Amino acid sequence: MIRQLLNRYKSYSIAKKTLIILLAGSIIPLMIMETITCMIAASTLKRQTDILMESNMKLSQKGLEDYFSQYDSIIMSIYTENQYALKLEKLNVWDSRNYYLIKKELEDDLENISYLHPEILGIAVVTQKKECIGYDSVTNSTMNSFCFPNRDKSWLEVADETFLNTRTVYSDMINRKEDNGTSRNIIYLGHRIADINNYRQGTVGSILICLDEERIRETYSQEDKQDRTVSFLCDTNGTIISSNRAELIGTRIEPATKARFSSIYTKPVLNGQYVLVTIRDNREVLKDFKYIFEVIFLLTILIIITSILIMLRFAESLQVRVEKITSAMDKAYKGDYTVQISHSWQDEFGTIARHFNHMVTKIDQSGRMEKEALLREKNAELKALEAQINPHFLYNTLDAINWIAIENEQFLISKMLKNLANILRYSIHKSNGVVTVRSETEYLKQYIFLQQQRFSFSFHCIMDIEEEVMDLKMHKLLFQPLIENSINHGFPGKSGEDLITLTIRKKGERHLMLEVKDNGKGMNPELIHELNHYDYSASSLEGSIGVRNVIMRIKYYYGDEGHFEIESDENGTTVRAEILFE
Repeated sequence: MIRQLLNRYKSYSIAKKTLIILLAGSIIPLMIMETITCMIAASTLKRQTDILMESNMKLSQKGLEDYFSQYDSIIMSIYTENQYALKLEKLNVWDSRNYYLIKKELEDDLENISYLHPEILGIAVVTQKKECIGYDSVTNSTMNSFCFPNRDKSWLEVADETFLNTRTVYSDMINRKEDNGTSRNIIYLGHRIADINNYRQGTVGSILICLDEERIRETYSQEDKQDRTVSFLCDTNGTIISSNRAELIGTRIEPATKARFSSIYTKPVLNGQYVLVTIRDNREVLKDFKYIFEVIFLLTILIIITSILIMLRFAESLQVRVEKITSAMDKAYKGDYTVQISHSWQDEFGTIARHFNHMVTKIDQSGRMEKEALLREKNAELKALEAQINPHFLYNTLDAINWIAIENEQFLISKMLKNLANILRYSIHKSNGVVTVRSETEYLKQYIFLQQQRFSFSFHCIMDIEEEVMDLKMHKLLFQPLIENSINHGFPGKSGEDLITLTIRKKGERHLMLEVKDNGKGMNPELIHELNHYDYSASSLEGSIGVRNVIMRIKYYYGDEGHFEIESDENGTTVRAEILFE
């Protein structure tokens, strides 16, 4: 057949032969050029896509790290706030007198945290006895919990693991159905709680935070209208716990990564606790060039050259866009979260740019909030330090004056200074603490001694306290404002001999009855009515600050178990209070 073609070629005219040679000489370079051009274009796009995907993976990695770090900050704030450990210690030993009050305080604290962080599905603390106390944002309840149900205690495995670790524990993905039948994928974060002032005591409980898998997905998943990219987060066992394709959640990573003609990008998250994986189908990328093959193959050399020029222009435009995006991503990766990509693109790159702008804005807002929190924390530390310095200065000064008084044989002044120093120390040290009735009585004796010296023994004080109540415990500084109020506002009375009677009796099996009575000039009836019906949560009285302080503290400490009553006429005033003892 070849011989026949050669014989026929020899029979053609010189013009036809030249045309055939030119055509043959054009077709072979044309196909080589077509192949080379498309290979270069495909390689360029693939390389730039890899650069773009790598930069995007870095940003997604940073977003995930920042996402989890804000919850680590919540956990650490609870861990370092020693009141949670102290409350759990009491729950662990089942102190029935304070059990429900402490539990309610913990539920209120956790509910406040949920309100400050609405993206949290639920937050709870778990005692050593595996009792879960928390607040559920899904059900808006502390009782009926979606995140920590009694029927499915998968959360308990995380709590148990926290007792064996000092780091934050992350659970596997858990699929759970809501009451309306819809399902939701959740992940638990857990950390142990220990008394930072007594490490030898060990772990007293754990804190658990329940997160929605969809919120985690939003930090790394990109919008892909053509479904070219699969992104997912897997644990160290190779199980997919989060993905932009719901059918992959809960499956193993191996089948997903064995797809042909695909590029796989990975980034470790949380020091290898999770791995972020993105799989991109390269066939879809190369498929865009099939039209170029058809055009180059069918059109003339002029159209081919034009197509090549257009291709070069396209590659240049692509390079500009990628460089613009990657440059912005590099700035963001270095910490400049104010960077924005200005564009008018309506294609895939426009989608990526819009997603990037939204993401860095969120990260910038999160960073500012974190800085503000750190600043507030630092200011609180400085104020605490100032509060520690001032009392020590005052104690040292009083001690110096005391020695001067002793050297000058002013023993009454020395005794008054000692009593004043003891009063200050007693008042400032754990001002809201619990003490025995005996300690409170000794404090009051020193206080009354100073007041008698101040007013030249113009009044007397009788303490009628049963011996059996001396070792019972109560909150400190409940009497002193009432006695001070009698001295400053009740005296002098009409009797000519001012007298204060302090009485403490045991009432029933749980209560103490406290009474401060004077024979002074009495109180205004309007003020008595106002104090007896005082709304401690909203009222703002200008006078009787000491009495108001006592009312507020009794209601705060004892709730409905605490009672306060004032009786007064022109012959004197009687203040009665009923509180729980410990």
